[in-house]
Amino acid sequence: MNLRKKLSGLVEDTGYKNIRLYNLEENINELETYGFTIIPPEKIANKDFLKKIRAKIIQLCKERTGEQFYLKRNGKHGHYKAQPQTDSQFLLYYLLMEGPLFEEWLMNPILNSLVDYLMKGNQQLSSMTSFIKWQGDGYGETLGLHSDTPPNTAEGLLPTAWSDVCNATYCLTDYTLDNGALAIVPGSHRFARQPKFGEGIKRAIPVEAKAGSLIAWHGNVWHGAFPKETEGLRLNLTTYFCHKKLKTQEAYQWCVTEEMIKRNPPGFAKLVAADDPMGWDEHGPNYARGIEYKNK
Repeated sequence: MNLRKKLSGLVEDTGYKNIRLYNLEENINELETYGFTIIPPEKIANKDFLKKIRAKIIQLCKERTGEQFYLKRNGKHGHYKAQPQTDSQFLLYYLLMEGPLFEEWLMNPILNSLVDYLMKGNQQLSSMTSFIKWQGDGYGETLGLHSDTPPNTAEGLLPTAWSDVCNATYCLTDYTLDNGALAIVPGSHRFARQPKFGEGIKRAIPVEAKAGSLIAWHGNVWHGAFPKETEGLRLNLTTYFCHKKLKTQEAYQWCVTEEMIKRNPPGFAKLVAADDPMGWDEHGPNYARGIEYKNK
């Protein structure tokens, strides 16, 4: 009997079923070894979905900045102010609230399989954003290297045996070194601490991927971005998850609508904390909402 058959009963109980179903074993090995992995476009979504998401984000750039945006031209901040910003980058926040297209992305089975593995089923959506980047120095020589995981001790140490947070970037344009690719220090998730100033720069590598790819990484891994040397936009959709014990970056629990809950699978409600009875209002605990969605 081969190993897969021996493990067939075990995976049903430990959340590995989808890893096998979508042939993600190699990606899991990369997450464990290097702290990140790349899933090719053909396994993530069709080209039509990619085009719709990209077009919607470009539309939101115009709406929030008051400026016109084109893929092959550098961007402008216009009147949009949202921290953090650099001379050649800004972030769009609360994209989940911008329509069903982003809800569909949140329920992407590949995304959820990898996040479920990293977070051991304890994840909630912390934020869904887009980094709008164009030609410029970006973060400068330091590459902005950091770990996404908040420290859990006074000494600034990070968890090692598990991940309190994890991140995933849906590449809406090609990621190359010249195009300002994500910078990652392979294996740094095992250091269980933030990098010191200037540390890791020489070990950082560009994570190059075609438009439509998904880059997922462990919350501890040191990462940043290389400067964009070419004209035009580098776009992504970044989906950041945290453990249910942590505060989310964006407050979804009471701003997600009933309509959003009803038109999505039950897993959606859990990811946006609609099944969480905590977060009382002036009437006290809102248990009804939590129990209703938890039992679906």
